[in-house]
Amino acid sequence: MSVLIDELEARKNDYILVADVINVLGNATNSVPDEVVKYLDAHNIDDHMPLLYMDESYTFEEYNGHILGLGNDANITYYQKADVMAFEPIIKHGIFKEGSNDFLNPYQKNIDDDYLTLDEVMANLNNRAGLSCGYDKIRDLARKKKITPCFYFSGFVCPLFKGPLGELYISNSTNSNSKFKMMTGYFTYRLLVEQISNQDDYLTVPSCEVGNEIRIHRLLERQDDTNINYSNGLALFESKPQPFDDHKNNRSKFSCIGFDEIRFSKQELDSYIASLDTVYVGYKPTAQDSELLTKLETAQAENSDLNARLFTARNTYKQDKNEIKELKAQLEKVNIEKANLIEQLNKAKADLADKSADDKELAPNSQAKVTHMLYAILKEHRYDLSSPKGKGVANDQIVAASRSHKSPVTRNFVANWLERVHQLDIDLKK
Repeated sequence: MSVLIDELEARKNDYILVADVINVLGNATNSVPDEVVKYLDAHNIDDHMPLLYMDESYTFEEYNGHILGLGNDANITYYQKADVMAFEPIIKHGIFKEGSNDFLNPYQKNIDDDYLTLDEVMANLNNRAGLSCGYDKIRDLARKKKITPCFYFSGFVCPLFKGPLGELYISNSTNSNSKFKMMTGYFTYRLLVEQISNQDDYLTVPSCEVGNEIRIHRLLERQDDTNINYSNGLALFESKPQPFDDHKNNRSKFSCIGFDEIRFSKQELDSYIASLDTVYVGYKPTAQDSELLTKLETAQAENSDLNARLFTARNTYKQDKNEIKELKAQLEKVNIEKANLIEQLNKAKADLADKSADDKELAPNSQAKVTHMLYAILKEHRYDLSSPKGKGVANDQIVAASRSHKSPVTRNFVANWLERVHQLDIDLKK
């Protein structure tokens, strides 16, 4: 990592993840995360300590939300460290005091720049060691234990116990609850090696699998110096498990990682590349080897280009897959809206078909001509046109006349036309 990025990363030292505050307070008070959140909300933490998030330019901005309902966003939101150390409902439990070890923010003490992604390992092997390298080659090196795949984790761990038949299990007794400790570091398991070339988006982390136990690869931070035996492997939890509560504990298990979260120790990789350099030290190509060396350099350049294109294609595939998923969701939404509109249109057509001829709307120009004709007839026979809503004496007279001539019309139908005639009468008198 460059000096400039180091400087930007250092900005995080003045902040602490909300998830870390919840976990440390829960551990100190033997409380589950939900209880910690309710406790902090009851003490109006949102009024005293603003929630923050870090944007792509390493600037901390105010987060639009509250601690209640924060959910997984607790892992990407922060509090200012000074605010935490001044908030009495937290520090009265003896945590987050000046000089204490409670700030287990993974950005503070881990050295993530010493761990490389798969593509960074591939680039190092291609450019520094001159190897024609892809994911399969990296897997083969890991099988030979030249390099070790691992993943980063910060949370609670507990040792696995071995049963009488050799099976592994997590004890749920009250006594073993003291063995759940907060730990930060890099972890691995045997079959992670075989998943390198699968390129699945997500990898399932094993749980109590004999021969495929989770092991510590490099420990960066731990809660205390208690000597707990992890020889049978360990289990990972995102929040502190509770005694005799398998349902909650299963939900808080750390169960999967992204394919792009696989990491390799840069120190291991450097040692392997150095061993290759030792093999060829002192070798000086002769003139007759120059053609072969030129071909080798050309092949290496082509290989690097192909790997770069493979990397781009893989990222494009993942992006296209996400876009296809989003477009499918949009199409489904449009189809639902289309079906609703068709249903509304069919209903409107049915309603229109059910209407009598008297109820059907005339075109605007036809309405105007009919209104003028009725106005002339009604004025000639001295009908009262003063009622603005068409519900007066004239309405009663016209309805009665229609019935007597066996061509009945409704009061509402007559009122509609009388209302138009009334408005025409007003307009003509202006």
